[in-house]
This record gives sequence, C-alpha cells and structure tokens, in this order.
Amino acid sequence: MRIRIILPSKTLLEQEADKITAPGTEGSFQLLPKHIDFVSSLSPGILSVFFEGQVVYYAINQGILVKQGDVVSVACLQAIRGTSLETLGATVAASFRTQDENERRMNEVLNKMEADTVRLFLESD
Repeated sequence: MRIRIILPSKTLLEQEADKITAPGTEGSFQLLPKHIDFVSSLSPGILSVFFEGQVVYYAINQGILVKQGDVVSVACLQAIRGTSLETLGATVAASFRTQDENERRMNEVLNKMEADTVRLFLESD
C-alpha cells in the first residue's frame, strides 16, 4: 500500500508501506495492505509507518486518515518525523519551544500595535 502524509503547505511523505499504526480518536489501530476502505479521525499521537523492515515515526497533532484502495492519505496540520521514539521526543520538545517563542514574539508585536493604535486614537481627539 502507499501512504501519503499531507500538510497544509506540502506533502511530507509519499512512499510504499507494509503496515501503518495510527492514533485514532477511539484508540490506536493498524492498517495492512488488504484492509477494507476506511476513514478515521486521528488524535494527537504517534503515526508509525513500517516498510522494508524499518519503522519511521511521525508525531501528529490530530487529522484525518482515509484508506481508499491501495492508498492511505493522512491529512494533518503538523507532523514531525523521527527515526526513533527517543529522537522524536527531543525533536517535538524543540519544536514546541520554538513555537512558544514565536507565539511570544507575535503577542509582543500585537500588544505594541494595539498600544500604538490606542495612543494614535487618543492623540487625534
């Protein structure tokens, strides 16, 4: 079967897979190549892709999985790749720190814009 992981800005992965384990909203589940067509919403968690004796992990933050024929499509807002659970944990933690820092900077800019707008409004009276 073929798996595609699709993010809003790009296709993160498109390759053959022997087995897929996904974090469904009702619990984790596995898909094998002959599985019936299937749709499931996904919870934040680890998506595991098994191929050629290897496994690659993706930390996802919810999404939807559709298996139709020989293609499994996973659409999610964010996915972070790791070759082991240990490295994935460190990568996710670093990504969250960066995201928190970016949000903090954005809030500072928004607060400054708001204060400037209020000051300009008061000066115009």
